[in-house]
Amino acid sequence: MRWSVEIIYRTERGENVVDHYVEELGEIEEIVERGPDWNTIEQIRIDLIRVCTPGLTVEQAEKS
Repeated sequence: MRWSVEIIYRTERGENVVDHYVEELGEIEEIVERGPDWNTIEQIRIDLIRVCTPGLTVEQAEKS
């Protein structure tokens, strides 16, 4: 998977953190729409799961 998605929901017992792993960012929409109610979302954090050369620059990537 390429992306790690952490969705934090508000609950009566405090925050509920749910982790998802997706290949395409467009998949996040489907996850959010499935629920729980999107109005209960406190935060969504998206991180790239690095699988390439550390320190790769934009210029180096364009040459590849």
